[in-house]
Parts: sequence; C-alpha cells; structure tokens
Amino acid sequence: MATQKLVIGFIGKDEPGLVRRLAQIVSDHNGSWLESRMSQLANRFAGIAVVSVDADKQAELKLALESLGEVSSVVEEAKDTEIKNARVLEVNVVGPDRPGIVHEVTLALEQNVANVMQMETRISAAPMSGEITFSADATVEVDFAEEWQSLADKLDAVALQLGIDILVEEEPDQ
Repeated sequence: MATQKLVIGFIGKDEPGLVRRLAQIVSDHNGSWLESRMSQLANRFAGIAVVSVDADKQAELKLALESLGEVSSVVEEAKDTEIKNARVLEVNVVGPDRPGIVHEVTLALEQNVANVMQMETRISAAPMSGEITFSADATVEVDFAEEWQSLADKLDAVALQLGIDILVEEEPDQ
C-alpha cells in the first residue's frame, strides 16, 4: 500500500489532551506522526505536524481532523522537497519594541532571497529600565552561491533605521 505524507496545521484552546486527541486520530487511521513544531501563545495552542498515512486512509483522516470541533485544522499533501545547496544563518534581533520590526527584517531577508526556516519572537521588560524590549531569533537559509555579506549589510541598515541590534552568524557546523 502506498503511503502519503500530509502536513497538518492546527490551533485550539490550550488545554491538556489536545495533542493526544490529534495523535489519537492519526493513530486511529493507521497513520504515523513523523515530525512537528508546536507552541502555546495567548491561551491558544498551535502547531504543524507531518504525518504519514496509507493513501486510501487520507480522505478519512482529513475528515476526522476537520470534524474535531474544538480545534481548527488544515490538512495538505506534503510535497517532496528538493535538496538545496543552502547556507544556514542565525539571525538575532533585539531592541526597543515598536511597530514594523518583523516586517522590515523579513522584507530585507526576502530582498536577499533568504528563506525563513524558523522564527521565534517575544517581548519582555528590560531588567534595569523596565522598557518593553522586542527580541527575535530566526534561522534562515541562503543559497551558497549568494554572497551573504550583502544580507548582513542590508540588515545592518534596517537595524540603524529602527534603532535595534541585528546579529547574523553562520551556523557553526557549516
């Protein structure tokens, strides 16, 4: 029997058992939970998972996930990804919170053909001043053929414009 990989995106009220209920549905359809990323924010729990299921169970699984009333979900077929000749960079952003930081940073990344693979953002009070501080950690990939220093220069310009600090480093294992 041929198997199909599916990508499941979901969000629901943060409560014990949410992931178990989703995993139970996958298991009930002879599926296998392959990988996932999940997080709790603002009393909501959201995630994305990749599962493998027999092709003849795919429609049933999708229907079961969509009928889970307390959780909104989206199910799509996973496409095979091409192996990229990519350099992985870590981007760290810190500074006083203000509107537009994520937009300006991601715009600079897009203009330099950098793909955001993962990003986590947060706000917190600065220890001494109590000022609200924005910070972000992102993992991005750029093609090895691209000169990544131009990306770092573009992000330096964004940092200067917004009054924030942006550090770009190549992942150490490359």
